[in-house]
Amino acid sequence: MQTPSSQAVETTRDDILEAAHDLFVSQGYHGTSMRQIAAAAGVAVGGIYNHFENKEAIFQAVFAKYHPYHEIIPALEQAQGERLEDFVRDAATRMVTALASRPEFINLVFIEIVEFNSKHIGQIFQDVYPKIQKNLLRMAKDDPRLRPIPIPLLVRYFISLFFSYYIAEKILEGTPTPLAFRSGAMDKFVDIFLHGIIVEQPEA
Repeated sequence: MQTPSSQAVETTRDDILEAAHDLFVSQGYHGTSMRQIAAAAGVAVGGIYNHFENKEAIFQAVFAKYHPYHEIIPALEQAQGERLEDFVRDAATRMVTALASRPEFINLVFIEIVEFNSKHIGQIFQDVYPKIQKNLLRMAKDDPRLRPIPIPLLVRYFISLFFSYYIAEKILEGTPTPLAFRSGAMDKFVDIFLHGIIVEQPEA
């Protein structure tokens, strides 16, 4: 009996993940059955279990494979700027652009949060954190103006702020928001990230 080659096994696994990704995005986690995934991937239902223990294992693999950090990390590594302000603006613009190239990821995020209480994000964060930290250290290097903020907190704030920027853009897309609300929004976000919202008053 001839056994399938490792390349054929990997191809089948990729086909299952691609099919599952498209189904999860279009009709949700609970709306997708193993039978539908098998049909879309062109394999027998029993064949899926040669690769994945259950549907959650498939989702976890989909979430890892299609996570936009695969695009975000290289984008951050290419960020440039002589001044801190320029570096942050370039890094933020590249990160948001990378997120925008994967609009379907928002569907997967909501599944992860609502259905799984974010249980799979932790492992991805552990893998990604050192790479983001390395790039933020480039941002902070030799700038005497930077407050002594712990790097883990800086990483969290940077990710949160600009991910929320992208989410807000998606929510407001197509809505009749005032031009002043959206014009130059990225520059305003960068300014708030760097300087906050309170103007320091000189002491009397």
